[in-house]
Amino acid sequence: MDGVFLSALLPPLKDLILGRKCRKIGCPVIRDGFGLMFDDGILVMSARPDSPGLWWIGTGKMTELPVPVWSHHLEGAEVIDILQLGADRILHVCFKSGLLYGNSDVTLIFEATGRNTNVILLRNEDSRILACHRKVSARISRYRTVAPGQVYVPPPSSGLSPGFWSSSIELRESIENGDNTPALLYKMLEGVGPVTARALIRQSEIKKKPLIETVMELEKALLEQNFRPWEGPDGPLPIELGEGKPIVDPLSMRMTGESTGIRKDRLETWTAILRKRISVLRRRLSGVMAAIDRLVSPEKYRTWGSLLLSTADNSRKGLKEIELKDWNGCEHKIPLKPFRSLKSNAARFFRKASNTGKEKCNLEEHKRNALNEIESLERSLSVAPDLTVDELEVLLRNHRKKLRVQDDRRRRIEAKALSGDWRYFIGRNARENEEVTFRLGKRGDLWFHARGYPGAHVVLKLDGRTDNPPGEIILEAAVEAARSSGASSGVIPVDYTRVQYVNRRRKGKPGQVVYTREKTVFVDLDKLS
Repeated sequence: MDGVFLSALLPPLKDLILGRKCRKIGCPVIRDGFGLMFDDGILVMSARPDSPGLWWIGTGKMTELPVPVWSHHLEGAEVIDILQLGADRILHVCFKSGLLYGNSDVTLIFEATGRNTNVILLRNEDSRILACHRKVSARISRYRTVAPGQVYVPPPSSGLSPGFWSSSIELRESIENGDNTPALLYKMLEGVGPVTARALIRQSEIKKKPLIETVMELEKALLEQNFRPWEGPDGPLPIELGEGKPIVDPLSMRMTGESTGIRKDRLETWTAILRKRISVLRRRLSGVMAAIDRLVSPEKYRTWGSLLLSTADNSRKGLKEIELKDWNGCEHKIPLKPFRSLKSNAARFFRKASNTGKEKCNLEEHKRNALNEIESLERSLSVAPDLTVDELEVLLRNHRKKLRVQDDRRRRIEAKALSGDWRYFIGRNARENEEVTFRLGKRGDLWFHARGYPGAHVVLKLDGRTDNPPGEIILEAAVEAARSSGASSGVIPVDYTRVQYVNRRRKGKPGQVVYTREKTVFVDLDKLS
């Protein structure tokens, strides 16, 4: 329900309950809702995230369920005013208390704000919250806290209030520049949601007139309270906009996510996310399959290692490739690591020969995992059209939360610069040490840690370089590790090795590692200071 349609509900709502006394609080047969019973009917408030709404039903339809513990604040109270904040989706129903003792006038606030929909009972004298349908903690929202005992803070405005629409230079310029999208309207105009935004654009196309004129017509109707409730193809509207039919009794309508077009938007968003993930996994799967095809047999690795050891000068470095003949006269074109000697490359091939089986098993496991995830995502894609708005909303919320966690991690650990265009990453705690070593650190990078100290992990990035870092760069990285060790003075031994020789400690906590093939640099902190 858009805020502009809530404005159209105010006049009939005032005729029904203004000056009347609330007899009882009860729970209709809906989830996330309750009803205010008056002499001739019940005002139902639905706080469902997908379909918040108000409607009026007969007195015989109230279900006898346990009433809220705060019901005594409203039972016997008289409705003295009904207000809407601008054109936003926030309704205030003000009550004069029916209690015999004390001044405890209250206001029932209905915030029909999508997934943040809430019903809040407020004490007028100090704006303290007495009860709420949903609690909002500081962990959920940085803007405000909603909980019993807190001072009520209204949600931020959703845009320009009616009266400022036609005079908005930014709105006019955006429309004249061709930005005639629903997103522009519902981000800039208070009370205009996706349903009304699409209807405004459709109406301007049907009438063949500028969009700003259609917006001005809606603004005029809101300011003059000249409503003609209308049922459009996407949902209810305050005036006639596009195709549809008149709404005789707007308070008799029971909104659903399907009728408002919200479910369609959520479904399109969720299916796009699934298809994008499937596409990424298929590319990853093709890379894994190519890696499996490129695997060299253990026998060939051993042959290469033996040939390199049999060369006359196996201490040479700087070669990317070498051609040698085996004992049967067959030519072998052997790829090499330029920064390693032939002897070191031979040792690497012997290790690969023993690890080829394990590497193949790992690749096969990656292949199975990718295929299983693709199959699971395709099942999710096939059942997505049958999901309810609530289920789609939960899936999208979890997806957004996952993306926020990933973004926070990327922003939190930033590369730091050393001289000569070298850079390094450093962890500030156990979790960041884990990230730096096993996610940001790649094969060939250098890993530093102060020996015997529970300090930071430092990873010096090679960034594709084939040569070893100069001694002064290694010393600079070691100094950073020593400074982050927790020691303030003395000579600190700093071990460093390649990232591939660092492994998680078995059954250890995050950040706890074991390493091999290390070298040591001694850093004198007293001289640095």
